[in-house]
Amino acid sequence: MPIRQLLVTIALAWAATLTLALGTEEIKVTVNEGPNSCQDFDAEKKSTKVQKDYSVAFHFTAYDAATGKKIESSHDLGVAPSFPVGQGKVISGLDQGLIGLCKHSKASIVIPPHLAYGTMGKPEQGVTKDTILRYDVEIIDIQPPVPNDFKDIDSNKDWKISRKEAKYYFESKNQNVDIDALFKTEDTDGDGYVSWEEFTGPKGAEGPPSTQQKQQTQEVNPLEQAAAQAAAIFHQMDLDSDGKISKEELAAAFELMGEKMTDEFWTESDTNGDGFVSIQEFIGDPGREEL
Repeated sequence: MPIRQLLVTIALAWAATLTLALGTEEIKVTVNEGPNSCQDFDAEKKSTKVQKDYSVAFHFTAYDAATGKKIESSHDLGVAPSFPVGQGKVISGLDQGLIGLCKHSKASIVIPPHLAYGTMGKPEQGVTKDTILRYDVEIIDIQPPVPNDFKDIDSNKDWKISRKEAKYYFESKNQNVDIDALFKTEDTDGDGYVSWEEFTGPKGAEGPPSTQQKQQTQEVNPLEQAAAQAAAIFHQMDLDSDGKISKEELAAAFELMGEKMTDEFWTESDTNGDGFVSIQEFIGDPGREEL
């Protein structure tokens, strides 16, 4: 195996080991004001508890839990954001921490790094790979999930409904629907499919990704993506953040995996013999395969 490929393989294994260790850290939620417990609904059948897929509007202020430095706040924007919980719209720790909170409650959610911004951090806001976040939140409103029949019918998730998908869906619901009549009404451009735009039934709030988003997804170079991932791990292994990995730092990565680094491996890794592994030595040229 080429030495650079082996280095990246070790780094990925090291990162996985580190993730398992970090995974023992949990989200801590403390209700400071308002109801500490509540029913799912009030007497008027309105939502009173945050549940998965429910949309929650809330104010928040995010802090570095260690220093107390404010990172960002919805109060500065003058608007309480709203989004469906548990669908990955925000960092994982916040997504999980909001579930179970009651309407009108104020709480603090402490989030470990691996459930915040991970190894990449968010440098533009001063969030590093080691930053523990604290979100002070106030639950303003909770709304039940918006029905999305389109998503349920579109079984292959290609953002268009075929006659076969429609037939299967309605048969599974024991509903006798005239598919030809349905498509005559819904398939307005006559291409044999019902698009999200054409669909007149309940279809949630979010449509298909834009053409630009599709192009960006298609243009992702797997080699560049792998190199970016390796670079992030390089910086995590660089314990003193001096932009290079020392022999001791690489040995520490081996030890974390329960292995011992050999002198031969170090010599092959430090190709220029300067006593350190640079990021260029670590990643190499992602477009060139070494012998």
